[in-house]
Amino acid sequence: MGKTIIIAAGGTGGHVFPALCLAREFKKSGYDVIFSTDARGFAYLAEFQNDAIVQDIKTSSRLKLYVSLIFNVLKSMPRLLKLKPSIVVGFGGYPSAPFIFASQILGIKTVIHEQNAVIGKANKLLSKMASQVLTSFKNTKGISKGAKVFCVGNPTRYEAEYPNAEQPSNKLFTILIFGGSQGAKIFSDEIVKAICNIPKFTNIKVFHQGRLEDLSIIKNNYEKAGIKHFVNSFFDNINELYKQADLVISRAGASSVFEIIGFKKPSILIPFKGSINGDQAANAEFLRSHSSAIVINEDVNLRQKLETTIANLINNRNKLLAMSEQLSRLQIPNVTKNMTRLIENKMN
Repeated sequence: MGKTIIIAAGGTGGHVFPALCLAREFKKSGYDVIFSTDARGFAYLAEFQNDAIVQDIKTSSRLKLYVSLIFNVLKSMPRLLKLKPSIVVGFGGYPSAPFIFASQILGIKTVIHEQNAVIGKANKLLSKMASQVLTSFKNTKGISKGAKVFCVGNPTRYEAEYPNAEQPSNKLFTILIFGGSQGAKIFSDEIVKAICNIPKFTNIKVFHQGRLEDLSIIKNNYEKAGIKHFVNSFFDNINELYKQADLVISRAGASSVFEIIGFKKPSILIPFKGSINGDQAANAEFLRSHSSAIVINEDVNLRQKLETTIANLINNRNKLLAMSEQLSRLQIPNVTKNMTRLIENKMN
């Protein structure tokens, strides 16, 4: 049996997907990888499900949250003593906290990675005793600079495809739309209606990943407007759709932002206004401040702003090219391999 690493992550895709990238890299190098997440995250784990540890974190009230965290910390201690991991790596979210905090109590080395431009609550607490803190963004809010803080970027599932990311030459202006689990009604309603109102809309093709319950409404609106469309609740080839797209319209979760950077795709970002700590707004601001994305906040004029912005971009390919060139300057190569190397160095 090789060295054991425990990787702990919250249950959202934004936490689990980068954690999986690291897990697979360590597994390729011969390490035994144990994954810890909650029931939501367990569904994403694929090849790591057999050895996964599922945390039962109650979030319906603050009292239940604290009690369940303490309970899971106590449960984690005997597991850690049995598994004897060389290091425990956390990717944020409350389900990551029990193994990280228990490891810190037992004197086991810990590394945390913060995906967003604002540190999350769990990571902020755990960073104080962590052996190393890795960030996706430079100058992440809530983290003081120091010798143990390194900006490495955010691992993504399509990292190997980025060096060859070419911009398309489409006859139809192609838009890729997805909002993730926080797409909400505006991605099924406001965005669709904005696109349908654009003059010369027959020059547009849309790939729209929407909520299952909204698919028929989305399709009907595009059909009435005569827009070529492909609508689904999930695209298993979204990497190929990124490559085809002239423009991406998305929320501003860290994974989406770094995929947009990797594929060098001009984007309109609509930060989820209910995101904790304003992390999506901060993520989006990072791209906007580098002239590599347009940010439109949710407000009463959202549809009108979208319609005007999309129409302007369709008629201004030079603007799209400039945004793509700016994104190429933000790319961080070999994120997962660099993270793996830093963590291996911390084990020694």
